[in-house]
Amino acid sequence: MNFTPEQIEQVKLISDKLGNFKEELLKIDYVHNKPEFFKIMKEFRKYLVDISKECDFEVFKHSKNFEDYRNFFTEINEYYVRSIEAMQALSVMTQWIHNFNHFSELIDKDFVRESFIRKEKELAPLKLSKDKKFVMAWSGPFPETLLYIYENTEIENILWLDYNHEAIYMSGELLNWLGLDNISFKHVDAIEYDYKDADIVSIPIFVPLKTEIINQAIKTWKDDIQILVASPKWFLNLIYKPLCNITPRANITYREDLSTDFIYQEIIKIEKFKF
Repeated sequence: MNFTPEQIEQVKLISDKLGNFKEELLKIDYVHNKPEFFKIMKEFRKYLVDISKECDFEVFKHSKNFEDYRNFFTEINEYYVRSIEAMQALSVMTQWIHNFNHFSELIDKDFVRESFIRKEKELAPLKLSKDKKFVMAWSGPFPETLLYIYENTEIENILWLDYNHEAIYMSGELLNWLGLDNISFKHVDAIEYDYKDADIVSIPIFVPLKTEIINQAIKTWKDDIQILVASPKWFLNLIYKPLCNITPRANITYREDLSTDFIYQEIIKIEKFKF
């Protein structure tokens, strides 16, 4: 595969810039210095969106630093997202906050607000009705999608799965505090759950084992099940793992790019072949 001198130079510039972000993150104590950590991560994530408009990610994948950057930034982004979600939950429970405009200053409010705004577009391909069972794979400490489903649909049977003890505890306390009895949770890995009763399965962009979860669901799924997957686009593959090859039994019935100031993703709806 041949690349132009311009493409090679552009990749070098991007690689240097990403290297600077990595150095900044390695210098700070991001466990105890959340304001600086959140500031750098917000700039970094915005940079990934911006360069996705200018550079072909397929070219960058051939660079010598690609694997190193992807491994480093994927891990630290997971910590970033989990930190934000944990602080959201704590803010709601300890400060009696019900309005997202009033989260503490530590929280990336733009990130949170936009996340809720895009839920309507993310869930648009689904056929939602009161009698459906909605299962969320790996929802995290602050189950925002489930809260959105609860507030904006008539679905009464909502379940989320997570293997992380801290996430289970934090979100469980939040749901109890809010009195949301119809949202339940199981401490189980989503790749081991039996999906035979699920009508809708939602897999967020930050879930690493997207393909494995789908393949697990396919073993026992209903004929009319709907699976919705958010997969990263372009340079966001440096912080989220994409959906890879899935079994031929899975029929992709919808796919559309959904881009915002903070994220580039593809929304993919999967159903079961009827024959």
